[in-house]
Amino acid sequence: MPASQPLPSTVFSTDPFEGEERFEAWRQSISVVFDVAPLTPQDAQVFDASVEATHLGMLLLGDTRFSGQQFSRQRAKVARDGMDHYLVQWYREGGFVGHCDDGRDMEVRAGDVSVLDLSRTLRTFAKPSHVLSMIVPRVLAEEAFGNRSPDLHGTVLRRETALGGLFCDHLRSLQHRLPSIDLEDAPHVARASVQMLAACVRPNADTHAQARDAMEGVTLDRIQQHIARNLGSAISPEGLCNHFGLSRSQLYRLFEPLGGVANFVQQRRLLQAFHTLVNPASRRLRVAEVAARVGFSSNAHFSRAFRAAFGVSPTDARAMALAQTASAALAEAEGFSSVEYAAWMRTLKVR
Repeated sequence: MPASQPLPSTVFSTDPFEGEERFEAWRQSISVVFDVAPLTPQDAQVFDASVEATHLGMLLLGDTRFSGQQFSRQRAKVARDGMDHYLVQWYREGGFVGHCDDGRDMEVRAGDVSVLDLSRTLRTFAKPSHVLSMIVPRVLAEEAFGNRSPDLHGTVLRRETALGGLFCDHLRSLQHRLPSIDLEDAPHVARASVQMLAACVRPNADTHAQARDAMEGVTLDRIQQHIARNLGSAISPEGLCNHFGLSRSQLYRLFEPLGGVANFVQQRRLLQAFHTLVNPASRRLRVAEVAARVGFSSNAHFSRAFRAAFGVSPTDARAMALAQTASAALAEAEGFSSVEYAAWMRTLKVR
């Protein structure tokens, strides 16, 4: 029986830094998600923050503590970074006030759960807080909610409601069980967590469809793992149907929420290529070699698809990663890699 594999994790703390470098270290680490600013200039001198992040394959879970600050995602940032995820946050302590892009005011208190759409704009002013966050790719949310574009931006589950309390209990249990979750089981745990979110946020969703999704999820996970292991080989709908004993209509139904079989395979190939290009250990590999290893027969097609997915060319992605690695050397020496966390975020970007 193969040995179990623990979930990938990383940590960050402002403790190694002094003065204004404390806030600057935090600003760089969180810049993949938010632009941030201290509430007052004096706050930057005594700023404190820490993150313990865990990668569950299909979502990220982060336990974060931070001093008061401003968070924002304005139009320029949304357009530039292309983040297409939902940010689900349980404010165990603290809270924030702010507004969404449609002008709606938000207030989140200690114990509440907020849901933000990172493809839309927002601005918030947070108290010193302790937050447990889930970063959920849009395709996983669409699958759970049964909606091609669920409008969740600004949703708040209140601490005093039964459904709000139920979801908080789930997050508390999930965090407690992280050390015992095997890497192979992570996709099932991720899907169950997002389905729990859907059940609490949209309690009138069709239960029959949810049950069917849960059962078919096991088969879908097996196919996804098979694809991940064979990215460098030819992958076709016919081959998948034969390997897993499915009809073409069954296969297409399973992958419909993910944009189709061909789209899913290409996205996984692009994500694997991204991982390889930003890995310093692979810097001697030519871009054409990376493309071939993940199953692209045409370097031109690979370059076009890569730019469409990530907004930069393969060569530029490698150069940016190497530059970020150099600027984050001190933080990495303390056990945290902001480059790694940024890469985790981008590998959740699946259209």
